[in-house]
Amino acid sequence: MRGCIFFGSIPVDDGTPFPSQTPGANAQSQPLDKAVRRACVVALVSVNGGVGRSTLATALSSGLQRLGESVVAVDLDPQNALRMHFGVSPGSPGIGPSSLRNAHWDALQQPGFVGSRVITFGDTDLRQQDDLQRWLKHEPDWLAHRLSALDLSARHTVIIDTPAGNNVYFHQALSVADVVLVIAQADAASLGTLDQLDVLLAPHLERERAPHVHFVINQLDEDNAFSLDMVEAFKQRLGAKEPLEVHRDLAISEALAFGTDPLDSQALTLAGDDINELCRLLIARRKQR
Repeated sequence: MRGCIFFGSIPVDDGTPFPSQTPGANAQSQPLDKAVRRACVVALVSVNGGVGRSTLATALSSGLQRLGESVVAVDLDPQNALRMHFGVSPGSPGIGPSSLRNAHWDALQQPGFVGSRVITFGDTDLRQQDDLQRWLKHEPDWLAHRLSALDLSARHTVIIDTPAGNNVYFHQALSVADVVLVIAQADAASLGTLDQLDVLLAPHLERERAPHVHFVINQLDEDNAFSLDMVEAFKQRLGAKEPLEVHRDLAISEALAFGTDPLDSQALTLAGDDINELCRLLIARRKQR
């Protein structure tokens, strides 16, 4: 007999023999412990893909750790890009498969760069992804409970990479975020997403502990006149929320393509300074909570 594992009212047929019933991490819906608020949670989001969100999440994890923070990077994107960027072995257990088995996340933490930790999404097929998304729509506190169970301290910063667009992972991350980094590029495609982002962010900005929102223009090429014009267009559109900038640097892309620490490169120039400045902003936000 094949087994169905139940998450709330959502059954998942995993094709394995039916196990004996044991209490799971989310077997009961309980009030959230305040421990979930001890770590500073930073969510990286974007409406469109290809803006370097996962690359920046990796670089920020290294940069914060170098500044004395304790960092856990969490990949909520089924594309599983952080596994490659951090050089984690293929087939390592991740959030997707483990959550479908209702397993805890403690054992999922892998070594990252300079002492940071990373929890990858893991390899999943389309059916598993559909099962997980259907479940999370019925469990809005899923991520909050999972992070609380990790028992992180006030010195921890959790960097969450999310899939592009309006999806269940976006809203799970925004529900616990202390800081939201909206990642864009200096182009018309990114500028055109700002109205949609306003709509997506609005309900999360109404909660009692609303997150700080910062816009980041990533991979900026200052030698491109059009890119500089687009930066000015962003500034006009955002008004007082002037965007932060991270300059384009091939050393970062090359390092991550080989699963090595992008901040180890001796060739880093403006991008390294930009990332360091952004890390210091995140540290300041953590201390303000």
